Amino acid sequence: MSTEANWQRAVLLCQQARWDLAVRELRGLLALDADHAHAHALLAMALAQTGDLTGADEESRLAVGLAPESPFVHRALAVVHFEARRDEPAAAAVGQAIALAPGDAELHGLLAQIRCRQRRWPEALAAADAGLALDPHDVDCLNLRSVALAKLGRGAEATDTLDAALAKDPDNPYTHQARGWALLHRGEAEGAMHHFQEALRRAPSLPDARAGLVEALKARNPVYRLVLGWFLWLDGKSHGHQLAILIGAWLAARFGSRALHDAGHETAANAVGLSWFAVVLLTACAVPIFNLLLLANPLGRHALEPRARRDALWLGATVVIGLGVAAWAWLGDSWWALRGVWFWLVFLLPVAGIGLFEPGWGRRVLQAFCVAAVAFWLWWCWRTAGLQAEGAALDLAPDTTSADEEAFLAGVRAHSTLHTWLITACAFSTWFMLLAPKGRSPSRCA
Repeated sequence: MSTEANWQRAVLLCQQARWDLAVRELRGLLALDADHAHAHALLAMALAQTGDLTGADEESRLAVGLAPESPFVHRALAVVHFEARRDEPAAAAVGQAIALAPGDAELHGLLAQIRCRQRRWPEALAAADAGLALDPHDVDCLNLRSVALAKLGRGAEATDTLDAALAKDPDNPYTHQARGWALLHRGEAEGAMHHFQEALRRAPSLPDARAGLVEALKARNPVYRLVLGWFLWLDGKSHGHQLAILIGAWLAARFGSRALHDAGHETAANAVGLSWFAVVLLTACAVPIFNLLLLANPLGRHALEPRARRDALWLGATVVIGLGVAAWAWLGDSWWALRGVWFWLVFLLPVAGIGLFEPGWGRRVLQAFCVAAVAFWLWWCWRTAGLQAEGAALDLAPDTTSADEEAFLAGVRAHSTLHTWLITACAFSTWFMLLAPKGRSPSRCA
């Protein structure tokens, strides 16, 4: 078989996303022609799709070395960087490809996709518009333009853009997915559900469409619709702006509470002081709590990813245990239960926060913290029960002295301080949840 036949077959296999077969075909081609730059470039992209990023890096570097003036090899390098989550090198590589082939609309679409993942929405919009100036019917550029417009708060324009994309290619799952997100930004949950279902009917494994369907199902609840509106508004901001908003809200609650306290308005001061905790509690717990409720919905149960179902069930178990401790405290007089109610209330924050993370080190750290917190609390309960029994023995002992009582009370206070520190650690875990990298979702922009 000639190298040209090998090449054509490899291209067809890549178009069909049959990456393993494409890799085999390309390696066979390179055995015949080791200096085939485009074969090295296509092999790099295929290896990146199979998860072999080390091999993809090597092949992309070989391709660039063999044909530095070819836009295709720079595009391959950009794709490899993109799959490896190296966004800035990916943007630089696709910028080089655009410099060599400024009339290729697909290259501008790839740049728009990179900027979307970076949440640099104005730049994503500019790149998509540049691609559409070259090819007004490029579906990828139309979809990415709509994503950027929706994130920038220009929902009507996003909808018009997607109507044009659907008219061009009504069976494109990415267009239906983008249309669903655009409608979700506008608060139209039912319409969004329809388009997410259409996207999944055409591409059942599309993760962002599945996630969108879950959000649309939950958005039928008016409470969650408010929470989702906050999430979507915040998601339209850059990471720096998100951090500034969250820190600003915390500072406003802190100093506002102090000012009201100094002015003698104790009730208002307490309300403002607790407002930050309430916002964080609602923000962190809303997603897994509504995921838990969604398990009762047949469509929602299938739409939820297994990891999201597990996170929801863990939060549900935490709520049940907390209610059990509260019932024990109400029915009895155990010290551990009376104090433990506060632990289980605040402990909801880190447990719920686990669901905010993609698989990775951040998720593992929070899981380890939750396990350690429960272990420490169990030890604290065991020690508290011992102290309560010791206190009862002191009350019954006829020869108890004031020194014995004072020593006992000092031990109780020290032990109580440990519980306070535990609750404080759980509360401060919210800053880890807010600031730590959440990990990467799938490459394609939602």
